[in-house]
Amino acid sequence: MPRFIKLLVVCILPLTFLLSSCHQAGYQKTVEGSLVRVDSLVTEDPVMDSLIATYRVSLEQEMNEVIAYSAQLMRKGTPEDLLNNFIADLVLEKGKAVYEPADGQPIDFCVLNYGGLRTSIPEGPVTRARIYEVMPFENEMVVLTLSPGNTREVFEYIASRSTGTPIAGLRVGITNRRPVDIRIGGEPFDPERNYKVLTSDYLASAGDNMSFFMEPVNSEVLGMRIRDAIILHLQEHQARQEMISSGLDGRIYYLD
Repeated sequence: MPRFIKLLVVCILPLTFLLSSCHQAGYQKTVEGSLVRVDSLVTEDPVMDSLIATYRVSLEQEMNEVIAYSAQLMRKGTPEDLLNNFIADLVLEKGKAVYEPADGQPIDFCVLNYGGLRTSIPEGPVTRARIYEVMPFENEMVVLTLSPGNTREVFEYIASRSTGTPIAGLRVGITNRRPVDIRIGGEPFDPERNYKVLTSDYLASAGDNMSFFMEPVNSEVLGMRIRDAIILHLQEHQARQEMISSGLDGRIYYLD
């Protein structure tokens, strides 16, 4: 082997091992820097702070406003309870008041969901904030026209639940988790006609496993949120200096 090739090999081999060693061990690098707090870059704006404070005070005043007085503590429960009935009844009432049916057929009954009621209404003063806690969702009121088969599924759903379903305009007996003696507006269920049910847009989209709402004969949005309907109902009672109240009437009951 020529002398210059030997020399080249002698030079390259150590360099190869050195680079390999560096690659295997990892290359350490020192990076210097300093911590800068983000809030230190923000300067105070007295005008903006004052504006925000004004809105905050205004919002707190609005939310702490007493909009009604309740004659009793209303809780949700199973198979029915004071809060279930109170909310379902007033939603049906307000829905019927604003609904203008093109076919002349009014709303038959109302179905809401147990999980949609998040807390109780206390005895005594009821603030706007409390209603936002009871119904924190922006759910719209919707009227669905259901076929006889889908209407029957509503009753089967109510009977199968382990929690009470808020209903109004409807009475359902339950035996062995099956619906019996179904009454709508005081009349027996007619398996040959369509029915109109008032519910929320959340449930109309099969929320809470209400899949029977997915294929209605017709769907109509009323343009009123459920929470707004509750607040309006309370304000109307307050204007008449009437306390709000609820009662149990056996609209959902168990048979031996």
